[in-house]
Amino acid sequence: MGDELGFLTAVYRDGRVHIGGKSYPAGTFAVHLLNQYYKDDTAARIAVFRQSNWNVQEQLCAGYLNETDFIKAGREILTILQTLPKLKPFSSLNIAAERQRIAELFTESNAAALSDYLRRRAVVTKMDEGSVGLGVFPPEYDKALFKNAETMCATVLRTLRFYDTIPEDMRKAFEQFKKFASCVDEADRFDERHLLPIATEIFGSNPLPLHTEYIALPKRRNSRILVTARRMVFESYYSFALTDFFEGLHHGHYPRQCEVCKQYFLMQSARRQKYCTYGMAPELYHGEKISCRRYAIIQGKAERAKDNPLKDAYDRRCSAIRSEKSRGTISAEFAQVAQELAKRRLERAEEDDTYAKANYFTDLERTKLYADTDKRMKR
Repeated sequence: MGDELGFLTAVYRDGRVHIGGKSYPAGTFAVHLLNQYYKDDTAARIAVFRQSNWNVQEQLCAGYLNETDFIKAGREILTILQTLPKLKPFSSLNIAAERQRIAELFTESNAAALSDYLRRRAVVTKMDEGSVGLGVFPPEYDKALFKNAETMCATVLRTLRFYDTIPEDMRKAFEQFKKFASCVDEADRFDERHLLPIATEIFGSNPLPLHTEYIALPKRRNSRILVTARRMVFESYYSFALTDFFEGLHHGHYPRQCEVCKQYFLMQSARRQKYCTYGMAPELYHGEKISCRRYAIIQGKAERAKDNPLKDAYDRRCSAIRSEKSRGTISAEFAQVAQELAKRRLERAEEDDTYAKANYFTDLERTKLYADTDKRMKR
């Protein structure tokens, strides 16, 4: 799953995560876990395939190995890999390559090699201090064999621990994400400054098992311009889930729960948005499916302008246009086209967070809006 040890590997840059050959807004996978945790009981189905895993971990730490348990542990992981693709980001990773890695790691020959190494190591550890001081080792000691076996043993243990902790990692992360989403409305504003204290209180400051390196990443797809990015290798699913959450929070991304469909969605602005943009209401309207936002409007629960900076900016601009029309500084026709253009930009901003953050407010400024209106009227 990204490297030879089978751990999650992701690249973060500018509020986006690159994983499995795709790019997503940071925070996407925290939201996905919230929506998918109970679907298909993924965590529960994985949790039952860990008995041999536990046995092998205990045996290796104690200095011996039951070869039958070793083979069974590999089979347990292969069974887990049949279920993991139901959850992102595993669904976009190379599961076939990981299955092959597991099949090649948990073999009878490797079990025999590890058993032989542990037997030899037991003999070496019984050496007296005199022999150790003189560097006289028993015939069981083989430097190359020991080095290769120690590397294999470390790989096996890290792999076992990764798959062993996934169910608990999912449960713990899900409960914490859910609690955070329920506390979001306690913040005065939905930005990093106001949301971070809530997050740190919920998640604490426990260190996460991961490794970070800086790499060169193309600025855009097929671009020759390279920029600095951080590649992270995660030793547990929990460390990945929390990193994705906090990377998102740093860039103003956070999970919210739709008040209509109850699904979670990723907000990427400081708006007090109550309804998701892609969900469907649980009830039909005149026999047709409608969006959660449309359903809220019909129910008289539309979001207030003061809770929506996009709508607030639009309303202020339209008020200024009406004022200028009444004073006669612009014609009624010009005012109508300007208002229509402003409305289109509001609709685009509500659907496209990138545009909302980068260009929307600039496009609504009087000089820009009127210049574009003038061009439109001259076509």
